[in-house]
Formats: sequence, C-alpha cells, structure tokens
Amino acid sequence: MRQNTSAFDRLQSLPAVFRGADLTVRFQWTSKAASQYLYLWKRRGLVKGLGGHSDVFTNLVKSQYPDWEQAVVKAMPSAVIFGVESLRQSGWTTQIPTRPTVAVKASHSVFQVEPYEIVPRSDKWFATIEKGVHRERAFLRVLRPAWALADMLQSEGWGKCGLWPDDIEWDEVTDEDEADWVEACKAFGLKERRLQELAMASR
Repeated sequence: MRQNTSAFDRLQSLPAVFRGADLTVRFQWTSKAASQYLYLWKRRGLVKGLGGHSDVFTNLVKSQYPDWEQAVVKAMPSAVIFGVESLRQSGWTTQIPTRPTVAVKASHSVFQVEPYEIVPRSDKWFATIEKGVHRERAFLRVLRPAWALADMLQSEGWGKCGLWPDDIEWDEVTDEDEADWVEACKAFGLKERRLQELAMASR
C-alpha cells in the first residue's frame, strides 16, 4: 500500500463516524486494502470499531471523544434509549445508571457498544412504544419519561427496575406527561391511575 498521503490526512477527510465500506468509495480502494488500513489505524489508536461485524468506526483523529450515539444509530437504526436514563434525561430522577439501556430490534443485527447496555427487544415492543418516542432527536432517540416508566413498571415493577417512587421528581411531571401516561398505560395494559396519584402514594 502506498503511503503518499498520511493516515491523519485521510482520517481528517472522513466524518467523525464512518463505515469501513465508505473507504472503498472515498479512496478508490479494494475491500482488502480498506481492511488493511483499518487494521493499521486501529493498532495506532486512530480509529475505534463499534464491535463485532458492524463495520462502523469512530474517527479519533476527528474527535478524541467518540460519538457513540451516532455510531449506535449508524449500526442499529432502530435504537431507542429507555429505562432509567430516559427519566434522568427528562429531569424525572437524579439516579444515574451505570450504563444507559438502549433497545434495538432483535430481528436486526445487534452489536454491543462500550458506553451502553444494548438490549434486543421484539418488533411487538417497538410497535407498542412507537407513539412514545421523541422524534426531534438528531441521533439516538429517547423514550419519553411517562412511557419509559410505564414500560419499567409493566416489565419489572418498582425496585427491580432500579427506581422506587421516592426516586422520582414528581414536581417535574407536566400535563403533557399525564396525557402520555394515560396512553402508555393503555399500550402496556396497566391500570390507569394519574401520575400524581402515584406521587401521593409515595409521600
């Protein structure tokens, strides 16, 4: 392989997250040459692979802090943050999960990613939570807090899900959240009670 152009120059011309297959188009390389370069770049700590056969890499020359959110979505487009992290991001709890949980469709390829706990979920589950997903997110989508709480209570219940009622910042609940909760309870088959009733029961 010719080294006329430095690895740094090549990586500077690539985005912060890219696919190995992109190299064959960008640099007119064969698949074998692209694999060899990726191997060398990984050894030198210039790129980091998502893992498995995802073919997704973070470009550490472009940014020393890998954009794992973008990488997750590139490798697993169905990805949605759920669980305690959904509530934390919305200000509903100060609890910080060791590794935020991310649901991906079990019917698609599933890869493990360092900062997250990747959890395969059925197509049925994704159909159930469809109305509860934030749509405005540029990369990794998030389940809105009322929906995330309904999912946690339906599947695990208080305590086992990582939270108790006292861990919830009930003052953060809005009228929109209450409407979300009603829809989520119907979707998950939970007994319909107002969120504020849960709040009163916890005090």
